[in-house]
Amino acid sequence: MRKNTVIYISAALLILALGILWLYGNEPNVKIVSMNASPINVSESGQLNITLQNNGSKPVDVWLEVENTFVDQNGVSQPASRMIISNYSGRSYDESFSLQKPLHLLPGNGSVGIWIGYVLPGNYPINVKVVRNSRILDKATYLIEVSPRKVPDNLSLKLEYEKESTNTSEIYRIYGYLINRGTGSAEIPTNFTVTDEKTGEEVFNSSKICYVREYDKTPLRTWPDYPYAIVEIANGKPSGKSYMPVKNVVIGEKGDIFRINVTSTWQDHIVSAELVLPTEEEGGDIYEESI
Repeated sequence: MRKNTVIYISAALLILALGILWLYGNEPNVKIVSMNASPINVSESGQLNITLQNNGSKPVDVWLEVENTFVDQNGVSQPASRMIISNYSGRSYDESFSLQKPLHLLPGNGSVGIWIGYVLPGNYPINVKVVRNSRILDKATYLIEVSPRKVPDNLSLKLEYEKESTNTSEIYRIYGYLINRGTGSAEIPTNFTVTDEKTGEEVFNSSKICYVREYDKTPLRTWPDYPYAIVEIANGKPSGKSYMPVKNVVIGEKGDIFRINVTSTWQDHIVSAELVLPTEEEGGDIYEESI
């Protein structure tokens, strides 16, 4: 009786050992070969590039688990939902793909990009795991450096206009630009003001936020191919024309003179530009000022 028991136990252990050997002996050999990412500033998006290697002879499906790709203002990590795939499954172009789905790895190397972004500066460890059937095939950590955003220190504003004469009105289409001749980027509040030169009263005011990139010329207009503002000086009755989608519109009558001012303010810096319409000389007197 004892002999039979020993035989049964030995057989069970042998079957268990063979099962474990088959299970783990047939697990794919997938490795994280490298990870890299360029340093980024706060509130900017970046990308962690991961090179994976399938050392087997057949394609295999695995999952990626990634931590600390997004960290909010409270220091809380938010899960990533998308990745950029290239050089896998015969793809010859980049494609956005959900991290909630398995990644189909062909034999050899392939690249994956994970979106990253952080609200506060610092160094953040990004933890990456390659998982199949709840088993970790490989894992690695990459330390990303997040710098405070550089403040633009070489900004200027520019205003210019085009004039159109009709039977009833003189129409001035105004274009404006925030010009950054240096490094740094920022969201900059910009205010548009129109003053009646005769009375000194403000007749129009609006504001918007402009995002300025380094070494860039940013148009102030809201709609592409449309001016930033329009001033119509009617010779008699105003034309009644709708200038939508342009919302910065001032209608005057013959003899009116308007001073147009645009001011951008951030931290302790102020830049402004002005023009007066109609001008004494239609060549246009344009004023630029930095404080």
